[in-house]
Amino acid sequence: MKAAAAQVALSAGRLGLTWHETATADTLRARVKVADGTVHYADAWRHRGEMFSARCGPLDVHLAVRNREATVRMALSARARTDALVTEVGVELMPQIRGSAPSWVVYNGYQSWDASGIAPASSKRQSWWTVGLADQAGAGLAASALTARRHTVRFDVEAGRLVVTACEFPGLQQNPPMWNAHRGEAWQADEFVLTAESDVRAALRHAAGRVAGRRNSGVPRGWLSWYHYGPWISAAEVLENSAQLSHGDLRSLGYEVVLVDDGWQQAIGDWVANSKFPGGLSGLNQELSARGQLLGLWTAPFLVSASADLAHQAPADWFLKDPISGERAVDPIHVVFGPMYILDLRRPAVRRHLTETFARLHADGVQFFKIDFLYAGAYAGTAALRAGLQAIRRGIGDAYLLASGAPLLPMVGLCEACRIGRDTASPIFDFELGSPKPTLIGDEVLEVGRNQAARHFLDSWFQLDPDVALVGGNLTPEQGRTVVTVAALSGGPFFASDHLAALDPDRLAMLVNPRVLDLVGGRPAVPDWQPDERDRPSSVWRRDGVLAVFNWSWQEQEVTVPVQGPRQARDLWTGRDLGPLDGELRLQVPAAGARLVALD
Repeated sequence: MKAAAAQVALSAGRLGLTWHETATADTLRARVKVADGTVHYADAWRHRGEMFSARCGPLDVHLAVRNREATVRMALSARARTDALVTEVGVELMPQIRGSAPSWVVYNGYQSWDASGIAPASSKRQSWWTVGLADQAGAGLAASALTARRHTVRFDVEAGRLVVTACEFPGLQQNPPMWNAHRGEAWQADEFVLTAESDVRAALRHAAGRVAGRRNSGVPRGWLSWYHYGPWISAAEVLENSAQLSHGDLRSLGYEVVLVDDGWQQAIGDWVANSKFPGGLSGLNQELSARGQLLGLWTAPFLVSASADLAHQAPADWFLKDPISGERAVDPIHVVFGPMYILDLRRPAVRRHLTETFARLHADGVQFFKIDFLYAGAYAGTAALRAGLQAIRRGIGDAYLLASGAPLLPMVGLCEACRIGRDTASPIFDFELGSPKPTLIGDEVLEVGRNQAARHFLDSWFQLDPDVALVGGNLTPEQGRTVVTVAALSGGPFFASDHLAALDPDRLAMLVNPRVLDLVGGRPAVPDWQPDERDRPSSVWRRDGVLAVFNWSWQEQEVTVPVQGPRQARDLWTGRDLGPLDGELRLQVPAAGARLVALD
């Protein structure tokens, strides 16, 4: 169905938006928050052409509004009337979907690991970069920031109102200042768009699709060391798994990248191979190259362990200071391996160091880089984060870059792929066995699925990486099948992460099923609109004649899926013919499992 055209109306100084019968956004108010917590509002707008202005506390706020068909593009700017330390500038509006308050919020987390999903609109909800508001049937309004060059964009839904805010993320302090405004100075925000359609999923895709900058690259397949070996990985274990990839089905199905995760380096911040890698990275690369494989490498480029040489040798101004104590700041999130200091990416010398470090790693043969804990780069501001990423890109040229722990929108145009969910499991050392193994601690599999479902429309930004195709450890076989299904339908990288030689044949078969592997690298599957009070993802995902049917519960379930017209159905996991269909497909889905069906 064609989206309704958007109309912008100013009546008696009150500004509003309308998408025919689909949605309205009335009573737009300017909103300014300053450092002492005071919030100023203004709803008396005056206009000249496409520019609307309102006097709001210490600022004159300007809102450029351009409507093209169903899309309304907005750009906030301001000029200081007096000196002020500004923490937030935004607009507030009252949305309705087909004449009623929204029922559901499609919310997005700030960075890779943050939860994303669909929640009742009756509860207070915060969303970053994008947001969707929908009625029970799925019609809705969607918004997306277009760039993140200057700051973050946050959407708050509360008491029937949607607030669009330009701010900095509260990392090392609450309400960090965004603009130290002096009288007469001007400020410009990143733009955002609003659109409305009868299907909020399509509205989100169209809004997010206005963001330009996805880097073109093939979708890699390979093996990742982290989930089985954790920080205990050695070169010998890397080469053992490389040998498994170098023959048989794993080789023929394109498992090419061998990604060495955390544990190879002397210390976080000292990116030099430790004694477990006696031949160094160049020696390891030579052995992998001889097998037709590519070396991938993990780093956490913006963090420096207190035990690293760099922490003691670099100038003091290379590191962020705690805004309260004035001492060297310690990352409050990465605390497992001791204190981590944070590089100040505003410093040109720090950026030169990053470029030189990554150029050296690239020269050692690394063709695939996973850079992690990137949220730390934004403690100095969103612009600083992007400057740090640009420095890394200068060092690696056109090598593949996978971002993780990353604020999402600032990654656009600078990386090929971005993690969009939490870790699937944790590598836990089993002292009885004398070795580590992948371990589920909670409901990680459901959470990985939920984030992929809630973020599937971001594939115009970068390749979506929900995480690895893990099948071993303490996962049940059905959980393994679910994880592989999510990874195969994500459109992004597909990496195994088990001790391959130790997998039993049934579990290894999940990683070498050619019918499933053929799905890797296509468009992300789109979940049916099935909002759930418990924020569980949809049980049915669709893509180009393929159905994935999930059971997110711990009891076997019969699921009935509507399909259009007479179809032939085939189980992609088993290859078994499911017979002709006429309007619906009925499946028994095991507890915590998934069925994968091709419709012809």
